[in-house]
Amino acid sequence: MSDDRSTILDSIRSSLAKAAVARHATDVHGSPPAIAAPPPTEESPMSPEDGDAMAPNRAIAEFQAALDRVQGVCHRVTSDAGAADALQALTADLGVSRVVRSDDSLVIDILERVIGGFELLPPDVARSAILECELGVSRATLGVVEYGTIVLTSGDAEGRDGPPTERQRLVALVPETHVAILAATDLVATWDAALSTLHSTAKGLPPTTTFATGPSRTADIELELVLGVHGPKNQHVILLEHR
Repeated sequence: MSDDRSTILDSIRSSLAKAAVARHATDVHGSPPAIAAPPPTEESPMSPEDGDAMAPNRAIAEFQAALDRVQGVCHRVTSDAGAADALQALTADLGVSRVVRSDDSLVIDILERVIGGFELLPPDVARSAILECELGVSRATLGVVEYGTIVLTSGDAEGRDGPPTERQRLVALVPETHVAILAATDLVATWDAALSTLHSTAKGLPPTTTFATGPSRTADIELELVLGVHGPKNQHVILLEHR
């Protein structure tokens, strides 16, 4: 327990020091990778009368715009091969040496197309090994258009209470950078729609459900905005427009 406490305190001290240096920077999470998606097209904001159904193209554009506002990065692709190319470029651009993946079948299929250059770890490795990974790749169950939120579910790999979910949530929470694979057909308009969808596809909510809106951030330490204290410092979403 004391080791965990020391690790957390060291992380906070380090993050505060970096925040002080970048206090006047316009982009507190640094420059986006070279493969960052192009600026989203102008779309009219969502209105209450839109309900939960949205045209696919509009949903994609608005999700991208919302994710950009919360300092996430959206990579729109039109094939699984395109998703692999985006991951390839991202790992090279960030210079990562160790990546951990979830046990989702689509994540595995896409990563199999990525040429090496880094060590790829499965989700059942020791926690200490996950702590040493710079990047984690998992599947997002849903994406909420209104806020650019991704919904991560885990804990029911056998699918006893509904569709199978990933069993290792640390992949999405521990590495400094998280990459979520999200299908365009899994976009919903609002948080209410997300909860309704989760309830309708399972016997109640999955064992673990996480709503993540952009990189982890806090301002409760000396009123200084700090990224990455409670979770990933960088959030990327590879949006599969063909699925």
